[in-house]
Amino acid sequence: MDVKVNAVPPTQAIDITSKKDAGVDTDFKFTLLSKIEEGELQTKLNTMMKDINVHGDKIAKHMDIKDMKKYRELIKDFMNEVVTHSHKFSRENFLDKRGRHRVYGIVKLIDKNVDDLAQELLKEEKSHLNILGKIDEIKGLLLDLVI
Repeated sequence: MDVKVNAVPPTQAIDITSKKDAGVDTDFKFTLLSKIEEGELQTKLNTMMKDINVHGDKIAKHMDIKDMKKYRELIKDFMNEVVTHSHKFSRENFLDKRGRHRVYGIVKLIDKNVDDLAQELLKEEKSHLNILGKIDEIKGLLLDLVI
């Protein structure tokens, strides 16, 4: 009976530190990119809010349909940005006590600063938004008369 001593192939050394550093590097890049995106979002929302305030002042000085349409568009765009970046919608599936399937829609607040900015805008521009609401109400009444 022959016994072979060197039957096991030699092992290779693996550099573990380079793999750990790569993971940390990608985490850092992700964090850095998210911070940059947050900063860009904040500046974008601030400029949008300034535009809304300028158009609100124009409406306060003189009522012009063109300015009102532009103002309404700016409000809509601002609120779309706020909703897409400040809240997250998710669905979760559950089984209740009786074994029935339930689906819950959950809205989570992601960025409180963006939400606070939207609340501040709504407080400042409340009178202008009320005017636009009245104009829409009058349009609806006129359409009802025509139809």
